[in-house]
Amino acid sequence: MRSMIAAFIAVLALLGVDGASAGSEAGQVRSELSTTVISFDDIAPEGFILQQSWNAMGMDGQGRVYIGFTSLRPDGREDFLVFRYDPATGERRFLGSFMDASAAAGNLRSGEEIPKGHTRMLEVDGRMIMGSQGFHDFKGAIDGLPEYRGAHLYAYDIAADRLDDISSRLPDGVVVRHQGIIALSQVPGTSLIAGLTHPYSDIVLFDSKAERVEKIVPGIPWSFGNPVSREIVATSGGRIYTYRGTEDPTHRGATHPIWEFDPATGSMAPTPFTATGGFWNGQTWTGDGRTIYLSTVNGELYRLDTDSGEFSHLGHFLPKKDFDAGVRVNSLYGIILSADEQRIYGIPQTNRGWTSNLYAYEIESGAVTLVREVEQAIYTGSHMRDGHGNIYFAKFGDGRSWNGKVGLLVVHTAGRG
Repeated sequence: MRSMIAAFIAVLALLGVDGASAGSEAGQVRSELSTTVISFDDIAPEGFILQQSWNAMGMDGQGRVYIGFTSLRPDGREDFLVFRYDPATGERRFLGSFMDASAAAGNLRSGEEIPKGHTRMLEVDGRMIMGSQGFHDFKGAIDGLPEYRGAHLYAYDIAADRLDDISSRLPDGVVVRHQGIIALSQVPGTSLIAGLTHPYSDIVLFDSKAERVEKIVPGIPWSFGNPVSREIVATSGGRIYTYRGTEDPTHRGATHPIWEFDPATGSMAPTPFTATGGFWNGQTWTGDGRTIYLSTVNGELYRLDTDSGEFSHLGHFLPKKDFDAGVRVNSLYGIILSADEQRIYGIPQTNRGWTSNLYAYEIESGAVTLVREVEQAIYTGSHMRDGHGNIYFAKFGDGRSWNGKVGLLVVHTAGRG
């Protein structure tokens, strides 16, 4: 019997169907979604070692995917390398590094490293705009911040094929001093880009056309052990939402208020709504912009109605039977709304082993279903889908290690949504 099952799975493999999909139990998504992993190590500059990618992805109007990786330079310093993948042709290109772009603009200080591009890459007027931070994280004391110069802002000019350090033309050569920019969101209908600083959670309003900082709004007050979220939410009405939360799964039950910046009044204040399950760590939205979905690092889903400004809790990003059995999400680093806007995809890590599973939240029923197993790794990235039925996640590590084995996971969902 075992040999027959093994032979059956082998045949499925030849057909491009994995065993996890074929053996799915009742209630799971019975799909034949195939996956492809695109690598970039072979086109990185000689001597560079690609390590991680934290939501550092974007897509231009031609459907080309941009992705960046924290990397080690040959001299041991940390830099951030930007690549592009064209799914229509399969072309992969290295576009440049943050440190080299800053050096070319005369805006790299002696000994300065730029290890992280931690933001979504936004296409604005023919440029892919992304932010940086010069350190990895501050979850404890923040008295070392004065040692860091501040956040740069970069733009890859698509037509000119050039990665530029926009912040080289700003006072002090940075978009904000002694902090990093950990998230970016374009304010719909405007030329403004909202940046979220780390660790103070200030809101930086940057005019992308005029290339100037319009305003820095003081953020949610910092407190020890309460790090800033990895998302900033900007709506068509100009209102901007931010949040703080914990990351440690043992604190998943802690609740914190969601804050709102109202540009009409200039006020930054807590809303009546709260969230739990760690800080915000994923964001995807409907085509009309009226609904925004958010996920937390410990696997809770929320919905924002941008017309009313109301948040609602949608539940935990795991199948009910697993949740009832005590399984919990420890880390979820991005969510993607399907092309038909009927489901939300994500690849969490749970408290039960090192497997990596692609799940789907069915919006109409609220059910979470297992789609298929994928290669063990850390997966990040939000709202990365094209017009051909593909969704994209950055991948790195092996589920245990947080470095190396980097790539771009392509999930082919054509016909599924």
